[in-house]
Amino acid sequence: MDYYWIMLIIAMASLIKGMTGFGFALVAFPPLLIFYSPKELIPVLILCNLLASLMIILQKKKKRLVNTQFRSLIVFGALFTIVGVLTLNYISERALMVIMSIFFILLASLSLLGVKYSFKLTDLSYRVAGAILGFLTGSISISGPPLALFMNVAKVDNQVFREVFSWFSIVTATIALIGYGLIGLLTMETIKMTMLFLPWLFVGSFIGKRLNQYASPALFQKISMVITLLSSVMLLLK
Repeated sequence: MDYYWIMLIIAMASLIKGMTGFGFALVAFPPLLIFYSPKELIPVLILCNLLASLMIILQKKKKRLVNTQFRSLIVFGALFTIVGVLTLNYISERALMVIMSIFFILLASLSLLGVKYSFKLTDLSYRVAGAILGFLTGSISISGPPLALFMNVAKVDNQVFREVFSWFSIVTATIALIGYGLIGLLTMETIKMTMLFLPWLFVGSFIGKRLNQYASPALFQKISMVITLLSSVMLLLK
């Protein structure tokens, strides 16, 4: 019976990932803690998130979706993920998580309530955003809510939203997996568990991709902000 619940959790998290480009680990992690310990679960979820992101970017597209500005965001995200990892032992992880969660909850709530906030985004804005996102990813393993909020301000369409998220996940997940390998957390058991999840990961991502095409921009924005709000509340209560 546990197997069916686990696969259902993976399928639902993959569906959300396929539709929005993010939210896989945030959705799957809390309920899967019922069945697994954090140390064995985190590398598996990062590897699954990497594979799900690869599925998204390998799908056929009519045009290039990641422009120069978002490429710079991803590059700076990768560089500052390393910085975040290196400074992990010198900052209060819990304090930073609480402050950022409250900030994300406030911005997501304002968006859902229809309060308009906008900023003039320059090339520097994308680099600074990438640096902040990378640092948060490396230090407290969080990038989904802040990146979703930034994409909301940038007013990108559904396809660009999930494509940029997927590329950002691929880069940061690769760096994280290298780190886990160096400290011995990436084991053969991790690979076996990932292979067990893989069919449901594929099915959920495939269905989510189809749903993405039919969601209106307004609905998509609301879905992404609801996920951001819920995930931020979960992080705050963690």
